Amino acid sequence: MIKLKELINDACCDNCSEGKVCCSVNEEVKHIPKANKKLQKLIKDESSFRLHMNQLALIMSKDIVNNNLADNLIKSYKRTVTDFMRDAVRLVKKMK
Repeated sequence: MIKLKELINDACCDNCSEGKVCCSVNEEVKHIPKANKKLQKLIKDESSFRLHMNQLALIMSKDIVNNNLADNLIKSYKRTVTDFMRDAVRLVKKMK
């Protein structure tokens, strides 16, 4: 069984064992363009998804009985997917 003392003493260099900051995680700059490309693909896919959802809602709303179902479908879409897309765009812009 590994003890906490052993974990603390296992450091990558002398500065780490003394408690100084020396090892940090640095992300590469080239991750940002990759993330932007994936975000653009996600936006494009979401656009086609939204189109299909609207077509389905239009088909459902042609019958008066299913009108409430179409409204529920649109509300559900706005609640979940729209919030997800907003979060995705905001988080990609925060990348450093």
